[in-house]
Amino acid sequence: MARFTSAAALAQAQHTPLIPVFYHAEAPYAKRMLQACYAGGVRMFEFTNRGPHAFEVFSELQAFVEAEYPDLLLGAGTIYTAAEAERFIAAGADFIVQPVISAEVAAVCQRHDLAWLPGAMTLNEIYQATQLGATLVKIFPASFVGPAYITTLRGPLPQVPFMVTGGIEPDPATLAEWFRAGATCVGIGSQLFKSDDPAALSATIAELLRGINALRS
Repeated sequence: MARFTSAAALAQAQHTPLIPVFYHAEAPYAKRMLQACYAGGVRMFEFTNRGPHAFEVFSELQAFVEAEYPDLLLGAGTIYTAAEAERFIAAGADFIVQPVISAEVAAVCQRHDLAWLPGAMTLNEIYQATQLGATLVKIFPASFVGPAYITTLRGPLPQVPFMVTGGIEPDPATLAEWFRAGATCVGIGSQLFKSDDPAALSATIAELLRGINALRS
C-alpha cells in the first residue's frame, strides 16, 4: 500500500508548492541534496529516471526518506511504461511523473491510489489527462509557453491542478508570475541545483517558499 494517497499528494503539492526535479548517479550526493531541500521546506521531491543506476539510487533515497523524513513524498519522474511505474512503486515511490500521457501508467497509479502527474501541453492533452485520472497535470516544457498560457488555460479549465515544469528560473519574481497565472505548484530542475553548497540550496528554497506563501496569503 502506498504511504500517501493521491488526495494526500495533491494536498501536499498545494501546501508546499515547490517540487525539486533532480537526478544524480551517486546516492550519497543525492542524499545531501535531498536533505538540503527538506531543510529549506520542501515536502515533495521528484527523482528522475534519466541516467545510470537511477533505480538503485532511487531505492536508496526512498529507504533514507522513510527512515529520516517520513513526511516527505519522494516521487519517480521520467516514467514511460507501466512496467517502469510498477517497479518504482514497488520500491516505494510516492507519486509518478511522466513527460507524456499513458493510459497504462494511469491505470497502475489508480490501482495503487497513487498520485499520477502526466505531462501535457495542449487543451486536448490536458483534458485527456484529467479523464484518465491525473492528480496534477504537468505543463511541460512550461518555459516554452510562459505564464500567460496558464492564464489562458484557466478559462476553460478552472479547476484542473497544474504543475508547471521545465526551464523555470528559481527566483521570487519569476515564480510570482507563474502562481499569479494560476499554477498550483512548480517543478524546478537543474536551475535549482547550480550550487553544490547544501546550505545555499536550503536558503534559496526557504526564500522561494516564503515568497510563494506571501503571494498566496
